[in-house]
Amino acid sequence: MSNLPYPDDFSSPNWSTSDHQAQLAWLDSSHTDFMTYWRQALTALIPGVIEVRAHSMAFQPYAAFVESLGDDQDIHVYEIEALQTLCAWTFDRRVFPMAVDCMFGGGGRLPIKELNRRYTPIELGVRKRCVDSLASAYESTWHKSYPLRLQPLRQEQQLTSLRLVAAEDSVLHACFELRINELPFHVHLCLPRRAVDALTQAPPAADAPPEEAVRHAWGSNLQHNVYSAPVEAVAVLAKTEMTVAQLLSLSIGQVVPIDLSEPVDLMVDGVSVMQGRYGVRSGHYAMKVETIQDSHLPASAPQEEPEPPQTLKRNAQVLEQVASAMSDFTSQVQQNEGAA
Repeated sequence: MSNLPYPDDFSSPNWSTSDHQAQLAWLDSSHTDFMTYWRQALTALIPGVIEVRAHSMAFQPYAAFVESLGDDQDIHVYEIEALQTLCAWTFDRRVFPMAVDCMFGGGGRLPIKELNRRYTPIELGVRKRCVDSLASAYESTWHKSYPLRLQPLRQEQQLTSLRLVAAEDSVLHACFELRINELPFHVHLCLPRRAVDALTQAPPAADAPPEEAVRHAWGSNLQHNVYSAPVEAVAVLAKTEMTVAQLLSLSIGQVVPIDLSEPVDLMVDGVSVMQGRYGVRSGHYAMKVETIQDSHLPASAPQEEPEPPQTLKRNAQVLEQVASAMSDFTSQVQQNEGAA
């Protein structure tokens, strides 16, 4: 496996540390299992000699990942449940026509040229089965240490429109080499750093105290419930103002003129979290996210003025009265129970 980029540049946020190396070693072991699972699944699907090899793996900024890959990629985006993050798998577009050629007796031995056309219905069906087998194999890889569920979200053809994380955020770039009848194709995985940190977090040791295992399980369950909690997102397309008289004068059939806002705000619980453009995708109305609002807490919370001594004294007297009343109530309940 390749080392991290710029391992001797200690000013870079990606310089090699013992933590990074430990994470890469853990991922290397897990990806070995993944390659075995996926090769078995592909062998049952595609008649031919199938091999899956590890090519390279490194942490790098997301912008560097996008720049390192060409535009001719078949990109599949997944949501990783309970981790509140996305991941992306990119394929060489020649893989699926090659698989179809093997399935229909061609052997896939002829060089497959670059494709600038849409997939045929048969190629789409084979592509879905191959991609599903990859997701299942990766889920099986982490099943024992961290049960994963990859939910397919969308497919993309251009890396520039992917935008998994911010350009400067660190991601894991793992490259695998898929060989079909000795012809090599590259498959790339882009996994945000936050997902790597969660996946490589070691569970409690076998001889750890029972409360440590309970705390770990409780924390994982709480994280899953929080991240999977549904929220209502509202795309505000237009706003208009009118007087009360104008509002009361409206009747069925009248038209209220509005201006579509540009950009469109995506609101969650009344707070603008994203902005984008309104349009249509696959016959459905949609909004393309272009910017994500950064939420910053104030540097220092405003200091509250201390309450005057008279107010503090009055509050103390009220608390004493409440405590006395509760004590009298408790005594009365005990006396009633004794009499009964």
